[in-house]
Amino acid sequence: MSTGTIIGFLAGIGLFVYAIISGQDPSAPPYPWIFLLPNSLLMVLGGTIAATFIAFKDNYVIQAFKEMVKIFKHLDINSRTIYNDVGKIIGWAEIVKKGGIQELQKKFNVDENKNPVIKYSMEMVLDGGKSENISRLTEDFIDTTYDRKMHVVTILDTMAQFSPAFGMIGTLVGLVIMLSNMSGDPTAIGGGMAIALITTLHGVLFANLFFKPAARKLEQQYSIIKYRDMVLLEGISMLPNKPHPYTVQDHLNRYLDSSNHFDIAEE
Repeated sequence: MSTGTIIGFLAGIGLFVYAIISGQDPSAPPYPWIFLLPNSLLMVLGGTIAATFIAFKDNYVIQAFKEMVKIFKHLDINSRTIYNDVGKIIGWAEIVKKGGIQELQKKFNVDENKNPVIKYSMEMVLDGGKSENISRLTEDFIDTTYDRKMHVVTILDTMAQFSPAFGMIGTLVGLVIMLSNMSGDPTAIGGGMAIALITTLHGVLFANLFFKPAARKLEQQYSIIKYRDMVLLEGISMLPNKPHPYTVQDHLNRYLDSSNHFDIAEE
């Protein structure tokens, strides 16, 4: 699980609840639950979801909801991961240098094919593909995969725009209810005003605590994955030319932090 995301989410909700409770008059009856008016929640969430399904194809919207869950999962890619990837590719270069592509085909661990970029590019390497073609086709594969994922970010950003808008619609509905009761039952005025203000609150809250942060988190995750994929591509596309392992090392070290450069001489 992503500890930072969970802490941030709970802290945001916690501060909101604390502000409600701490600002209450001690002599007044408890009122935190009025901030969860079902009518307001229905108007904001229901309206936002409905508008999103109108704006985008339904399968993309469903995918966006599924991807939102991933912000709470830890992305297991870091500097150590990239370092290990570089070491792995250098190992493949050593095999190719000594025994050629045929030897690499014998020793290649098919479990590596769980990574789609390794699977796509290594299939071409093992089939005798040229370095330029492998580089061009795999780069296109990485870019199109990234672009498809970024549709989710676009949808979440759009939901963040819809949410305050429906909060404002709720405000107008609440004001109409309030004004329509000005000459009637005065006790209904408070209910209309509550709907007006709380619906606006819900719209802003969902936009800035849920939809926008989820969009930025997923955008960052997709960028990290793409960066790692580009490192893999740079190294794997060199293999058909049978480069010296030191050449591969020097080529890939530019993607690593200077304090974490790979050095096969120390192995």
